[in-house]
Amino acid sequence: MKVSSADQLNSHLKPLCSRDNHVMKYEARDSRSNTGHQASYHCGFEGCSVRYDASDGYYMLIGMPDHANPVDEPGVNTAKCPNHRHWLYRRKNNHREAGIDWCCGIEGCDYPSSAITASRIQ
Repeated sequence: MKVSSADQLNSHLKPLCSRDNHVMKYEARDSRSNTGHQASYHCGFEGCSVRYDASDGYYMLIGMPDHANPVDEPGVNTAKCPNHRHWLYRRKNNHREAGIDWCCGIEGCDYPSSAITASRIQ
């Protein structure tokens, strides 16, 4: 499946940081705090530099504010959405008492909610 440039990161997600499990904050593309050219989420808890966007998954920014380099977050980006082929994000599980769900961050996609619903029906 070809990834469409129209795939937009949903601005209403509550992704959990891969390092400290804090809810990450949304940053629009080209905002003052996001020098990148696409929207993303950042942790920022006690100086944490972990970020998430659907195209790159989880990564850290290393370096100076004027010249930061993205570095993959080891062992975190392991699955992509079967519908959009973008990296999944971690969120608090709403269906069980403990744990997390891996979900698609693209606006309008309900993966894995549709997969969970289908498995409950069968």
